[in-house]
Amino acid sequence: MATPSDCYGCSLCLLSCPMWLQRRDVRFSPQGYAGAIQHGVDIAGMAEELSACLMCGACDLLCPEKIDLSGMIIAACQEAGLTDVSHTSVPDSFSLSCNPAVQQNLGPDDFYIIEARAFHAQYATRVRHYDALRHTTGCSMNLDLHRMAIPTGIGSSSDSLGQFDTGKQIEWLIQGRSFSRIIIENPADQSMLAEITGKPVLHVSELITILSNGGAHA
Repeated sequence: MATPSDCYGCSLCLLSCPMWLQRRDVRFSPQGYAGAIQHGVDIAGMAEELSACLMCGACDLLCPEKIDLSGMIIAACQEAGLTDVSHTSVPDSFSLSCNPAVQQNLGPDDFYIIEARAFHAQYATRVRHYDALRHTTGCSMNLDLHRMAIPTGIGSSSDSLGQFDTGKQIEWLIQGRSFSRIIIENPADQSMLAEITGKPVLHVSELITILSNGGAHA
């Protein structure tokens, strides 16, 4: 199994790293973490950089050496005493997204935001589902050109510690998009997305409720 010592600095992980994209500082990236570990840097002295990671998991999928980058980061967080950061839980709404009512109540004016961490953890079995959902309904999603889910960062440890600008991330996420409604998988996204966009923000479970109550996509 590949380890951090196998990282040769190709920088592909930077393409999907929200923290690097905001900071443009390689220290705040999987490549930076791996390089620091290779050079024997004191992990305890990396607390600031490690606590900034959103733990979204996208970097694992882009690494050509198949290094378990998320595992590396979690282990480093634990060594640095940042166990709360490495064990932040996220909701998994995949089963809700598979409900036929969701497909029936999604449309081209909707922006569906996939919860990134849960999606990337099961990427191989889920990416086709979301691709099909997007194709069938015409809705837009927070998938980039590599079909990685762009995280909002809302509710993450990095957000609570002030390490990540979620407002800036959302502005970037919605830039150039036209939508009437936002559908979310992570309830933590609801309040800020509604405040910034001024659009209705519904949890995916509400689509099922709407249809079961006789409603339809507006």
